[in-house]
Amino acid sequence: MSSLIQIFLPAAMMVLMLALGLRLRPSELGRAFRNLRAYGTGLAVQLIGLPLLAFGIAKALDLSAPLTLGLMLVAASPGGVTSNYVALLARGSVGLSVAMTLTTSLIAPLSLPLVLVTAGVAAPDPAQLWKISMGMTTVALVPLLIGIALCWLWPLGAERARRLLDPLAKALFALMVLATFAQNWGAMREAFAEAGLAVTLLAIGAPLLALGAGRGAGLSLPQIRTVMTEASLQNVAITIFVATQLLGMPALAIPGLIYAVLMNVVALALIGQAQLGGFGPSAQTHRG
Repeated sequence: MSSLIQIFLPAAMMVLMLALGLRLRPSELGRAFRNLRAYGTGLAVQLIGLPLLAFGIAKALDLSAPLTLGLMLVAASPGGVTSNYVALLARGSVGLSVAMTLTTSLIAPLSLPLVLVTAGVAAPDPAQLWKISMGMTTVALVPLLIGIALCWLWPLGAERARRLLDPLAKALFALMVLATFAQNWGAMREAFAEAGLAVTLLAIGAPLLALGAGRGAGLSLPQIRTVMTEASLQNVAITIFVATQLLGMPALAIPGLIYAVLMNVVALALIGQAQLGGFGPSAQTHRG
């Protein structure tokens, strides 16, 4: 079962990202990078706000040193690639979501060790971090770029392909959420008593922090939804890899195992809120 899930998740991710790329023009991604207010706000929440939030939660709950570091490791990990598709379903800015995910993944070999060193942990090997971060990003980036290229070079064909892929992509997304629950539920149940409250507070606090920052920066509703999505969905595979393989400290992976389940609950809540017009006046998906 576990090996089947490990094969299914990357394959499903590639279909999702292809479907996403078929609706994303290069100009939209370019506008997202040039919109410094939205782009900068999102990165500030992701790279600075989340680690500080995790540290504050850990201190308030007086967590043990391993769980404190594990919680900060979750917060310091780059955005999860599923966030791009969730941003689409949550009526967010697809271009901004892709721009943020690419940026946090590219700088993770620098930003993640910096957070760990600040927290008093020896930095993992940046080359190994780069390898795993780029490997996982490539699974999403290649089909995304193929979709963008088709959208640019053959708009009519891309539109037809998108209409065919969209129902499949939505079904695969639902199965991915269920597969994540199945893969991590046992580990989560075992560790929840030890770190569940702290991780739950982080999972709830991340989108609320993004909501406050987005409103404070005067972002549009789709941009706020995107920053909330990016802040909520972390690449927990990198969290677990760093904890177990690079640092050799399995205890640090406990918060990541719990977060892998809870972040999908938050994602579904964000999608539901968007469909109901939550967080402000109703708006269509923003492209910039």
